[in-house]
Amino acid sequence: MREVKVDPMNTAFARTMEILTYIGLILMIVPGLIYILTGTGYVDTVKAVENWGKSASEFWKSTKGIEVHGYSWFLNNLSYFDCLSIIGIVILAVTPLFSMIASMVKADTKYKIILLIAVIEFVVAIVRPLFMHVTGH
Repeated sequence: MREVKVDPMNTAFARTMEILTYIGLILMIVPGLIYILTGTGYVDTVKAVENWGKSASEFWKSTKGIEVHGYSWFLNNLSYFDCLSIIGIVILAVTPLFSMIASMVKADTKYKIILLIAVIEFVVAIVRPLFMHVTGH
């Protein structure tokens, strides 16, 4: 049987993806289950279900009477389990970014350039809501 050789860049990417995915899932599921089971959250579970099919801006207007911009709406409410579960979602969302950074350390120069471009694009997408009016219309 032939041994398969895996590039260290790919191993670093995959291992980082695996670890952060597990962390993100745990941090999303545990507070989410507590929210569902106790019903104590920033948004009442009944209101959340009633408004689930609406766009993000309509959802927040109907459930909390607010307009959401940027990330402060959940960062200011981390004492509620539904907002706390978003931390897990955030970790899952940035896992590819951290995986690219981890693989960049082990990558050949030609791949470092491609990964750097991807990292820059990812970072711009993350900070864009902080500088531009972005909602779920």
